[in-house]
Amino acid sequence: MSSRTDLSSDISPDNQAERGIARRAAEADETEISVKKPTREEVLQTVFGLGVQDVRTYDAVVEITGATASELSDHLDPDRSNVNRSLKRLRETGLVTRGRRLLDEGGHVYQYYVDDEMSEDPVTHAVNKWKSAALDAVGPE
Repeated sequence: MSSRTDLSSDISPDNQAERGIARRAAEADETEISVKKPTREEVLQTVFGLGVQDVRTYDAVVEITGATASELSDHLDPDRSNVNRSLKRLRETGLVTRGRRLLDEGGHVYQYYVDDEMSEDPVTHAVNKWKSAALDAVGPE
């Protein structure tokens, strides 16, 4: 006759599995969740929806502040239309602003800038917005 105080004989295979799951969950709570640190390019691509060319164009605007689309295309890509598309996307995200320079012979050209004082604000705002959307997508988990 077995005794009810003998725990080893009282544990069914189902109970053993439940205890194993509970033990693993407790171990998981004790360890820190591993998250891959994103690169700067990955953040700009993910949060702002930029492509590789857009990030390269953004970096060129930072490097050559006040450059025209023509000057940027000389620096980046001989196809000026690619640079113009990237500049448009960057302006839509708020990462780049456009100013007008009057030409001596008449007319104007656009110059592109990254406002050093404001550059952190759109990035912080966009990251916070993306974080909120990502948490909503995951749900109540």
